[in-house]
Amino acid sequence: MDQDDILIELCKAGDQKAQVEIYRKYFRQVYNSCLRIVNNTADAEDLMQNSFIDAFNKIKHYRGPSSFGGWLKRIAVNNSIDFLAKRKPQSDDLEAALEISDTGSLTDESVIEYTVELVKKAITMINDDYRIILSLSLFEGYDHEEIGQILRLSQANVRTRYSRARQSLIQCYNQLQHKKTTMTEINGWDKR
Repeated sequence: MDQDDILIELCKAGDQKAQVEIYRKYFRQVYNSCLRIVNNTADAEDLMQNSFIDAFNKIKHYRGPSSFGGWLKRIAVNNSIDFLAKRKPQSDDLEAALEISDTGSLTDESVIEYTVELVKKAITMINDDYRIILSLSLFEGYDHEEIGQILRLSQANVRTRYSRARQSLIQCYNQLQHKKTTMTEINGWDKR
């Protein structure tokens, strides 16, 4: 019996110290899973807390052999998806997504940082359905079959949405790149 199995059995018996240990071990993973889906730190924190509460309330129903971390992450992913489904759609503000500072001359490292920032901003610009598909696949490591089970979609539908999500992300990224180039030229920031 490994440490997680012991902690789980103690949690099933109502041991609060074991719950704290489980929380300490998994809170970062659960928070990051929520954040990648909902794209808001405050909402991700709330969802993380709710996911742990749900997990501890349902822990008597946990039966291996899957890892406890995977089971817990699945609760967090489902809570995050449910949260987005209940939330009213919000329009993305392109100008807010373009808060990119002037970096002067770019070194290799700053070019990479700039590119990463553009990708992060582009992800915030795509719609929730697309961000969920990309997050589950690229960040959480789920395959199309697992994503289909989580989202209650056919594998063909998952593949289609994944393809469209990638295209949407690429389009947003290219828009941000073009917008930054245009702003740089207009403002005379280009020192070449």
